[in-house]
Amino acid sequence: MFGPTTYTFSIDMSKEELLAVYSGSIQRIRVTTREGLVLELDAQHLKEFTTMEGIHGVFKLTVNRENKFLSLRQIG
Repeated sequence: MFGPTTYTFSIDMSKEELLAVYSGSIQRIRVTTREGLVLELDAQHLKEFTTMEGIHGVFKLTVNRENKFLSLRQIG
């Protein structure tokens, strides 16, 4: 009856902040959606969006009915 749910949020993370992620000391990233919900996301899902400047942009997260990760894509 209910399908996947999507959430939109922005990330503005410097390369210095990313060092903590890649060193393993941070495993989950907390983001606030445009609707004001606070979500925790496995940091590993952000690695493909990393640049030399960090991670910057607007993202769309899709989860299933049980709030399990389905996909993450950059939309802006």
